[in-house]
Amino acid sequence: MAGPADITGGAMGTQASTVQVELEERRARLLRLRYELRQLKLKVRVRKPRNGRWCLRIRHHGWSETVLCAGADGAYAYVTVHGRLLGSTADPQYVAKLLLWMVERRLR
Repeated sequence: MAGPADITGGAMGTQASTVQVELEERRARLLRLRYELRQLKLKVRVRKPRNGRWCLRIRHHGWSETVLCAGADGAYAYVTVHGRLLGSTADPQYVAKLLLWMVERRLR
C-alpha cells in the first residue's frame, strides 16, 4: 500500500502551491520597488492585509498612494488601487520616479 493519503487531493495541492509561488513573486517585486522608492527618500511600507494581497503604501506630505503587483504566469505589472497601470516590473526605477511625481503633485 502507498504512503499516507493526501487529504487536499493532488490537484488542489498543486493549485495551492501555485498560488503561494505567485504571492511570493508579487511580494519580491513589491520589495524591489520599495528599495527604489527608499533610494528616493520616500516613506514606504509593504504589508500583507487580511485579504492576503501584498500592497505597498507610499506617504509623502500628507498624501498617500497604494500600489499592488498584478499579473500571473511570469507577466507582472505595478497597478494602483485606483486602477492606474504604472508599468512593468522589469523597470522599477521608472515606476518609482513616476510614483514620486504622482505623490508630489497629489495625482491619482
